[in-house]
Amino acid sequence: MSFVFRLISQDEDAAPSVAFQDSIGPGYVSLWEEVGVYDALYNSDGREARDVSRAIAYGIDQLNGDEALGRMLPATARLGEAIRFLENVHRGCTIHSSARVETR
Repeated sequence: MSFVFRLISQDEDAAPSVAFQDSIGPGYVSLWEEVGVYDALYNSDGREARDVSRAIAYGIDQLNGDEALGRMLPATARLGEAIRFLENVHRGCTIHSSARVETR
């Protein structure tokens, strides 16, 4: 089952809309815990994107700085995919900083 990270924006007179969405397959939880982004990803429903962007940026730095972290992943998961996902989430959180986080 994939993990989905969404940012929901709402203008004053408009209905809520998805400002950003990305997903990643299973098998990354232990990596997210190791690089310090688990809470920012899984326990951030309802928070503003700006509140989680710093933790995500830190996780990206950790992943880029230590290729050995890839050994934590099961055979079906890839370090490059983890980096891609976090970079996309960080970009979304930066661009849509006042949007609310929704995860599935």
